[in-house]
Amino acid sequence: MFNTRARRTDDPGIGTAFDRPVDRLVGKDDKFTVQRVGAGNGVREAFVSLVGMGTARFLGVLALGYVVINLVFGALYMAVGVEGIGNARLDTLSDRWATAIEMSVQTITTVGYGSFYPDSPGTWAVAAVNGMFGILSFSLIAAVMYARFAKPTARLAYSDKALIAPFRDGWSFQMRLANRRSTLLMEVEARMMLVMADVDEHGERLNYYNLPLQLDKVNFLPLSWTLVHPVNSESPLAGISEAELRLRRAEVIVIFKGIDEGYMQHVYTRHSYRYDEVVWGGRFLRAFSATPQGTMQLFLERLSQYEPVPLGERVPLPIREQA
Repeated sequence: MFNTRARRTDDPGIGTAFDRPVDRLVGKDDKFTVQRVGAGNGVREAFVSLVGMGTARFLGVLALGYVVINLVFGALYMAVGVEGIGNARLDTLSDRWATAIEMSVQTITTVGYGSFYPDSPGTWAVAAVNGMFGILSFSLIAAVMYARFAKPTARLAYSDKALIAPFRDGWSFQMRLANRRSTLLMEVEARMMLVMADVDEHGERLNYYNLPLQLDKVNFLPLSWTLVHPVNSESPLAGISEAELRLRRAEVIVIFKGIDEGYMQHVYTRHSYRYDEVVWGGRFLRAFSATPQGTMQLFLERLSQYEPVPLGERVPLPIREQA
């Protein structure tokens, strides 16, 4: 049952019609789930990718790249002949490979312990390229590391689930967030948008609905913040059922911005809750308390904790609006 009083908003730039159903718009990594086919993969794009990827993946790429580069230059030393490397070990094939790899490692890192050195025109040529490649590679890594640390980012913890929860004399859509960092977020703002696949005269389309929040701005965010969209007569969630949320592949996108005092710059992030990540009837449990000494405590592990609350088949309007 669609609430005809709910007003659609303009397409925010995502699109309204696709040839196949879209699984979700914003992934669990808080990025839009878009695969760019035919996009350039030059040095600039690689640099941006390294700056934006997760820490574990970034370290994995660095380790893999380091191994591959040394294997490539080790193969080049083998090709020109490891006999041209001073103090080379030539007894077995494994000794020859070990000499070639060790020569590459010492050259590319500019360590130069003196145990190996180029002693032929071929090895000098490979070593010249090897050393220059090492300087350029470590310069690029230093630039990426600086960009990763200098880039202002938000590290927010979001509740695992969003709730259809009681609010005053009616119901609401709620989710909760908190800052993982010890630095303070100031001038914090949030927006919430509902996306549903509806059928109209043009076929199946994605339609967008703004979900006004009970409080969309706070001056500081030292503890947790529960975003609340009250369900009233103009809400697209009024009268909706859990089955309809699933049928229409509902997804709620949360857009967040604030000023991080550590960077003193604006930080932006986004998150989404799909229909299967919405609890049909629940109430968040308190995630913070005070110590006996009067110090505020925030328990991030409690951010997703809630208690079930009975809810009928459909989300009702507030009592004062039920005429």
